[in-house]
Amino acid sequence: MKKSAKKSLTRQFSFLTISILLIFALLFAVFLIVQNKATASFSDRNKRLNEKENLAIELDYGFNLAISEFRAYFAFSSGRSESSYKNNALKQQENIRLTLNEFATKATEKEDRAFYEASRSFYQYYFEQTAPKAIRLYESGDRDSVARLAIQGGGSENVRAFQTSMKNYRVSLDRKLEDNEELYTSGMQNRQIGFSILLVLLLGCMSVLIRLLTRRISKPLIELTAAASNIASGKDVLFENRTSRDDELGVLHQAFERMSYSIHEKEQDLSAQNEELLAQQDELQAQQAELEEVLEQMRDRENQLKLRNELINGMSNTLNKEELLKSIIDSLAPIARADKAMIVLMNPNQDHASSGAAALEEEQFLKNLHSGFVSKLKEMRKPFTVKRGMEPIEKGYHIEHMFCYDLFLPVFSSNDELEAVLLFTRYSGDFSQEEMNSYMALAKNISISLEKIKLYEQTEEERQLNRDIMNTVHEGIQLVDTRGTILLMNKTMHEIIHDWKEQPAERSQFSQWMSLFEPNVENQAEFRHFFQQAVFAEAKGKDNEPFQYVLRGDNETKVIKVYVEPLYRMDHRIGTVIVHRDITREYEVDKMKSEFVSTVSHELRTPLASVLGFTELMLHKELKPERQKKYLTTIFQEAKRLTALINDFLDVQRMEAGKQTYEKKYDDLFPILKQLAELQEIQTRNHAIRIERLTEQTIVLGDKDKLSQVFSNLISNAIKYSPNGGSIEIRLFEEEQYLNISIKDEGLGIPKEAMDKLFNKFYRVDNSDRRRIGGTGLGLAIAKEIVKAHEGTISVQSELGKGSVFTVRLPLVIQIENEPNSEEDTDHAYNHVIIIEDDLNLANLLKAELEESRFKVEIFTNGKEAIRHIGEQRPDAVVLDIMLDDPSYTGWDLLEEVKRCEKMKHVPIFISSALEEKEKGIQLGARDYLIKPYQPSLLSKLILQTLLQRDLNGQILIPADETDEIEGAVQ
Repeated sequence: MKKSAKKSLTRQFSFLTISILLIFALLFAVFLIVQNKATASFSDRNKRLNEKENLAIELDYGFNLAISEFRAYFAFSSGRSESSYKNNALKQQENIRLTLNEFATKATEKEDRAFYEASRSFYQYYFEQTAPKAIRLYESGDRDSVARLAIQGGGSENVRAFQTSMKNYRVSLDRKLEDNEELYTSGMQNRQIGFSILLVLLLGCMSVLIRLLTRRISKPLIELTAAASNIASGKDVLFENRTSRDDELGVLHQAFERMSYSIHEKEQDLSAQNEELLAQQDELQAQQAELEEVLEQMRDRENQLKLRNELINGMSNTLNKEELLKSIIDSLAPIARADKAMIVLMNPNQDHASSGAAALEEEQFLKNLHSGFVSKLKEMRKPFTVKRGMEPIEKGYHIEHMFCYDLFLPVFSSNDELEAVLLFTRYSGDFSQEEMNSYMALAKNISISLEKIKLYEQTEEERQLNRDIMNTVHEGIQLVDTRGTILLMNKTMHEIIHDWKEQPAERSQFSQWMSLFEPNVENQAEFRHFFQQAVFAEAKGKDNEPFQYVLRGDNETKVIKVYVEPLYRMDHRIGTVIVHRDITREYEVDKMKSEFVSTVSHELRTPLASVLGFTELMLHKELKPERQKKYLTTIFQEAKRLTALINDFLDVQRMEAGKQTYEKKYDDLFPILKQLAELQEIQTRNHAIRIERLTEQTIVLGDKDKLSQVFSNLISNAIKYSPNGGSIEIRLFEEEQYLNISIKDEGLGIPKEAMDKLFNKFYRVDNSDRRRIGGTGLGLAIAKEIVKAHEGTISVQSELGKGSVFTVRLPLVIQIENEPNSEEDTDHAYNHVIIIEDDLNLANLLKAELEESRFKVEIFTNGKEAIRHIGEQRPDAVVLDIMLDDPSYTGWDLLEEVKRCEKMKHVPIFISSALEEKEKGIQLGARDYLIKPYQPSLLSKLILQTLLQRDLNGQILIPADETDEIEGAVQ
């Protein structure tokens, strides 16, 4: 009976749940079937419409492409019977026919069949009637008939009509697709609404049934809940009304009744035991409070000891002032139980550290460090406290009036001077005298640490000063103690050995240094003997005289001279100072000087011997006229040779002093090179000199004589260093707005190791084949300086035994051909310059200088007349004097008027005046300002440089016929 009762409620709930789930599943299945059917219908209709639209797009594209190909055939074909345009159009015709056949199978509706008939009719009209006829007329050459067929025969109108029908059909297909989608969407919404309504009805029925079951269950549960609340609150609960239910709630009611009786019986026993336990607990709590108080005191003392140990360790383990101050304040603040703390050194830098203090508070304290409470601290020389009201930022969220306590603590140095100030702020209470005494004891330790830091800083400054002084010395310095340990090496010493893969460090043994050093020196035995005597000998002897060794590195070889001196302290030798002086430059200069003296002596004596010899013959012998002429010619040539040598020396001297001058003008290099080649070819029999001109642009701005000197030297070298003869090629070619002149020979060539020194003064390649060839080693150095002064470069490419190529690169002046003028320009001037000057003598002098540089020059003495001419002619440059013949219109007025005019403001103006007002002229817009007197050549150089920077852009001219062809192609 009880078992069946227990299952009654479970059966009811199970039946209700299964019924609801079955109804919901049935409704959902019906919804899915209807939805799938509607979706399938929508997809099928969408697919048919899309297929029709794709075929319509293919037809539209095919007709348009075929029409375009036919039009291209008629417009661009050369008249041949076959053309790629025509073939493409016929190929497209076949594609259209196949697409029409496919569309016929898809045309199920009336509108589709009407479109198919229209497309079919247009296909027959265009491809079977009009196009073949037009092709026959076009291929027969009757283009006018083709045009009339397109215009009068209605071809274009039929095409537009068909395109319109095509567009309308595609629009109708798009509209059907949209209608189909809207129909599908609205049906789905209706189905969802119906399903939702049925679901709501189902849920309503389910809620009514659940409510009925809940009412049947809730009443006994309410009774049991009330009984449980009474039991929890300590009330006695005895069930007098027994229930007659035989279901799960009835069983629960009976069990709860038995439990209430059991609790009532045990509650009485527990009450008695509880009273006894409460008494014992009071006793234990009293003992625990005592133990906790003692433990807290022990922890506090332990923490204080820990903090003091941290303070001592922090002060002992650092030599950095900032770290020390931070360590002190971080340790002292917890020791003093301070909410804020700060330490400040009484030095000019006011070094400080803080804990819990804001930046503004630090700044306020440092600003008033030598006044207020700190002054009082200096006078009292003992700590004191100050009670003050809290600032708003210190109160936090408190609004009532509160107090805090500041402790000022002095730190005295060993000289009994105030070394630092400690400031502690506590919110919880005042500082006791015992605490202040304890903190003063700690202040002594702080003073000792600060003294240690001060001594360390002084030592470090002196050490760094000594290090910096040694690093500024250009000799390598080593300090080695008597045991052979390297104590110090300066920066220069490290630079001397920087090529080594392994470098000895400081505090390494000198023997290790020697073992690393020896493989890099040439005279190793002498090297080892010298340093052993220098470092380990007891006294300085003759072996410790300066020593010289050669040090080999990966990049270069150095010559080093070594000086050693013993270092003594209180008559006791503590080490040795070794100085390594790099004398490579002096050694090379001395060697070069010796070689130069030898070379110059040879070069001077050879022509002098000839001059003296032939002069002596002419003085002491009677010679025939032809023999005298021959001797005089030889004397003249040798004298010219001596003159060239002397000129080379003078040129080098002027270049080094920066006094070399250049008279630069526009000159054509080709005639100069041609003349030099002819002169050099006369003097040689085994060499053929050829000159090749690859550009018509061979004009440069330069000093003709100096450039001739450069190329004469290069051609002469090509001949001298090709002792076995061969061809010498001179090529002129244009590259990136530069004129390149290359001189190629088939001579000895240049070794790779000599390439970077080739243009050095007095340098000659160390080779026996070249030593037999005369020369001072100045020619290439002079040539490089001359080319550099002309804003150019000189470079060399060479292969040993196969010859060399020297290339000079100079800025190119592009010639611009002017349009024919009715008036012949006798001066052939390139640019137009106006001179405005009231001194006609100076104006004519400037005109003569500018005309030599091939300028067209006009002179004006009146500023108003000149401004009108500038506006009309727009010259390339204007030379302006400030003081003109009309005082009412000065040069300043003309300059301002030109720079205000939009059309004239770009004309460069060069002021030529005796007034020293250069800043004013430049500010008003002048390009440059020349103060009289000055060299006229300076003016021409400034104008040339300005015009070269502004106007060196060439023009590309296209012939008229080519222009017409380009325009036709574009159309």
